[in-house]
Amino acid sequence: MQIKSDKKNLFIGIMSGTSSDGLDVVLCSIDDNQIKIIDSISQSYSRKLQMEIIELNSPSIDELNKSKILGNKIANISIKLIEKLLLNNHLDPSSIKAIGFHGPTIRHVPKDFYSLQIGNEFLLASRTKIKTVSNFRNMDIASNGEGAPLIPLFHKYLLHTKNIKKGVFVNIGGFSNISIINNSSIRGYDLGPGNVFMDIWINKIKKRKYDKNGSWAKSGTVSDDLLRRLLNDSFFKKKPPKSTGRDYFNLDWLNKFNLNDFKPEDVQRTFLELSTILILREIEKLKGLKDIFICGGGANNTYLMDELSKRCRINIRSTEYLGIKPELIEPAGFAWLGCQSINNNKLNYKAITGAIKDNVLGVVVHP
Repeated sequence: MQIKSDKKNLFIGIMSGTSSDGLDVVLCSIDDNQIKIIDSISQSYSRKLQMEIIELNSPSIDELNKSKILGNKIANISIKLIEKLLLNNHLDPSSIKAIGFHGPTIRHVPKDFYSLQIGNEFLLASRTKIKTVSNFRNMDIASNGEGAPLIPLFHKYLLHTKNIKKGVFVNIGGFSNISIINNSSIRGYDLGPGNVFMDIWINKIKKRKYDKNGSWAKSGTVSDDLLRRLLNDSFFKKKPPKSTGRDYFNLDWLNKFNLNDFKPEDVQRTFLELSTILILREIEKLKGLKDIFICGGGANNTYLMDELSKRCRINIRSTEYLGIKPELIEPAGFAWLGCQSINNNKLNYKAITGAIKDNVLGVVVHP
């Protein structure tokens, strides 16, 4: 279905990623050949809220009730941010065609045919008076797909808008994933931990939410023994399609490695090295591709970016080169997915997630 480019083609995208550190919201116009970011707004979660979300990734007492209460909190934060975004841009809710909403993932188990994100899309639609699209992953999973990553098709669309036929995107959030676009072909899959272990460790040792600029990691030294054991996990040897999350890579997983036997800063440096190697390993396999675009919160970790740039044979750029800040790629991607959903466009994720058929992704809630 063709979408005309005019001032009515406004969409909002909301993303809370696997770092569970906050919400990013974008207001954008979308058509077949262009996406324009009109405005954006972000809000960090309190450390308490972040920890409550992360704790939901593991079984606990009364977790069902907790997940609903936290989902309401996230919806209410989203509502306030949307209201501010509309006010700042002198827009009425009727100007927005849809919200693409992706709350924090608390379980992702495609082998058991489900992925669970929290956030009350009904509350969001009712209070904002805007059509809301959510639950993007489960139709893909029902079609025997991994349900993730979902943003590679947006990456392909974004290159198309710039008349670029080949390129690689590496998203470094809590987890890293890669999109490989080569003319008409596209592949994409999760690589493994991005920021997640660095965030877990600095929170445990220093009570900080993240390692700003990678400065603590930079003060340490890589432990070759620890790195070798970390890399020995079977997920890193598995062939795509593949996806992962905190259900698998979490503090319980790390406890197998006796981390207290090492200097804390050396552990942090080794976690950064793990993230770096997982990305470089995949890049080294690529032939005939010269542009790599980095997005996600990891793009702001200057030490991680320096290590990648220093050791990579291919030119590395931030997605700002394409006109979108790294931290806004995913919310813009879910705005685009929301647009595809309300226009009933079937999307082909067969080479990305392993789905056996094309699907319209997302559940639409009308206000």
